[in-house]
Amino acid sequence: MCTLLFRRGCLFMQESITSSEYHFILRQARNVMNGHMHANDEDVLAAVSQMAIERAEQSAANLPVELSDVIRTIGTIREREDFDRFKERLLSFVSPMAEVTDQEVKKLFPKVKNLRMPKFAEAVRKELTYLGWNDPGTNRKYIVFEEDGGLTGLYGQFRPSGKKGVCSICSGIDETGMFLTETRHAGGETYTKRGNYICTDSMECNRRLDDRKRFDQFIGSVTNS
Repeated sequence: MCTLLFRRGCLFMQESITSSEYHFILRQARNVMNGHMHANDEDVLAAVSQMAIERAEQSAANLPVELSDVIRTIGTIREREDFDRFKERLLSFVSPMAEVTDQEVKKLFPKVKNLRMPKFAEAVRKELTYLGWNDPGTNRKYIVFEEDGGLTGLYGQFRPSGKKGVCSICSGIDETGMFLTETRHAGGETYTKRGNYICTDSMECNRRLDDRKRFDQFIGSVTNS
């Protein structure tokens, strides 16, 4: 739960929502903005705003008063500038994904040599449910995420399709590719290959991912034997 803390005489806001909750709330705000851009009926717009606020407030448990106050300003959004200001205020409540060091990556992928992971600034990590990057040299996509208080990583062969499709992680429509993993069975003699189409651009995928359950279901689908 978010609390207000004082540090050296300054007011400090502790983060309280996840990246996927952040993107879900943003989607509600975007619905209100789009409504004002395409409709004139005040009753309809009022209903859209009220529904957006209710959905946003229900997106996370035990919302602090300060965050609830920000969410209720969704009803004042009319145009892009309003949305951008709301987005900036909301971002301050997001808990960033943990920074992943080179040493941690080596532990997650001990058999991979010369692995290069891009660096993600804290502001970017606030938008991420998972870290994902492509290695064109090996035709692989790497995925790192937080689970049970620690970091988990996996990789798979990634074959870009060169066309748009539905992503198995974010359910959005964008350029996708086949992510293919191999799961070894007990005894190590047989393997099961599992694959799904996912976004080529993992950053954009994260920005559309507004429900962590979808990501967890995807991980289960490519790792369970």
